[in-house]
Amino acid sequence: MKIQPVRGTHDILGKNIEKYNKIIEAVHNLAYAFDFRELQTPLIESTELFTKPLGEQSDVVLKEMYTFADRGGESLTLRPEYTTPMIRAAISNNLLNKLPCKIFGIGPMFRRERPQKGRYRQFSQINFETFGTSNSFADVELILLAYKILKLLLPHIKINLYLNSLGDRDSLKMYKFNLSEFFNNNKKHLSDESRTKIQTNPLRILDSKIPEDRKIIEKAPVILDFLNQESLKHYQSIKKSLKDLEVKFYEDNSLVRGLDYYCHTVFEFKTESLGSQSTIIGGGRYDGLIENLGGKNIPGIGWAGGIERIILLMKDIEINSNLIHFAILDERYKEYAFLAYNLLVDNNFSVFWNYKYNLKKSLSKANDENATHIIIIGENEFKEQKFTIKNLKNSEQHSVDFNSIINIIKC
Repeated sequence: MKIQPVRGTHDILGKNIEKYNKIIEAVHNLAYAFDFRELQTPLIESTELFTKPLGEQSDVVLKEMYTFADRGGESLTLRPEYTTPMIRAAISNNLLNKLPCKIFGIGPMFRRERPQKGRYRQFSQINFETFGTSNSFADVELILLAYKILKLLLPHIKINLYLNSLGDRDSLKMYKFNLSEFFNNNKKHLSDESRTKIQTNPLRILDSKIPEDRKIIEKAPVILDFLNQESLKHYQSIKKSLKDLEVKFYEDNSLVRGLDYYCHTVFEFKTESLGSQSTIIGGGRYDGLIENLGGKNIPGIGWAGGIERIILLMKDIEINSNLIHFAILDERYKEYAFLAYNLLVDNNFSVFWNYKYNLKKSLSKANDENATHIIIIGENEFKEQKFTIKNLKNSEQHSVDFNSIINIIKC
């Protein structure tokens, strides 16, 4: 029986692994430029780490988490998101003793969703988090960082930034009350799915894509009307900074994000090039979450981005480095060939031999792999202590000694 990958998982190889590595490189470079430090957390955490802050009524908790009891009876969960594990790690490792704390992480997440384009049950995610400041500069800094990453990796794709504010906890509480009242008054026009959310979390209804719900949502109260002066000032400061930086954005009053811990700023970078899975990066503020997880009463903000979705949008990467193939015509010349092989590796060239003592097959393989040069080692080369180097781009061929190999290939 042929064993297949588990449904909703995928192997990353070929051109996609080249894109994956380019994403990782870009993230690391920009993280360093913005003075973020990398952190890696375990794939498994205590289930309580997620159920407590995400909310018992969250779709992630109710439907999507991979949760199991270990042999000791402890409930463990494969991490479905990265913010709470990073907060836990910051608390566990005393990173919050020196603020602000700016950290980022890259790694796999697990959610048992219906697999579709750009969405998997195991997926890779980029996360950036800033703990310990309520200054709007931190909001703008993270949005700008996400903007620069996407511009660098996807310069050919139209990506829109959507922005909203949920206000502080008091503003949000008042808004939820009025929203529940509004949806209760229009309950008969809502879908069955949305009706169940009126009492548990009316904000989740604003995310609905069901046409009958959208008609009602368009008439729903707007969150900005419920913001207090401090929340409004914070939001206006972010918008002004983004305009000054010439980062175009659209205000979306129905943008609430998918997790219960958000407040104040929420934002998403979206594209129409991915169909229904339009969000590439999303995040926002979560003041109060750190204290909820046993840390200090300090604010926080962060965002997450899906690597697989970025890969889907990226162009193929052109590899400009020289690829050198070897054609060793007899086993007796293998050790001699290794001298040149080792020299090229030490000088950062990519080298390959197909382990066959056959010139025709070696040339065919070199052409298939789009090699730039082939080095031939046969009886004459061995006797004369030479190496025959053929440039496969212009067909020039040279017989050179060991010390001239690098110069000829660089020409």
